[in-house]
Amino acid sequence: MKKRKRLRTVLIILLLLLIYANRESLNPFKPDCSAQVAKSELPEACRKPVKEVAPGFEL
Repeated sequence: MKKRKRLRTVLIILLLLLIYANRESLNPFKPDCSAQVAKSELPEACRKPVKEVAPGFEL
């Protein structure tokens, strides 16, 4: 009985870890950025944000 409970606990932990690792692909509200369309037609969420750096640290 104790062995079965331990196995179930390990399986639940592995399942939760797998879900956590794939949380980006499981998000139903994420826009589809894989479509090959022109840059101007991409949704705002798909565009890579420009990283702002502190003054004096520009390359």
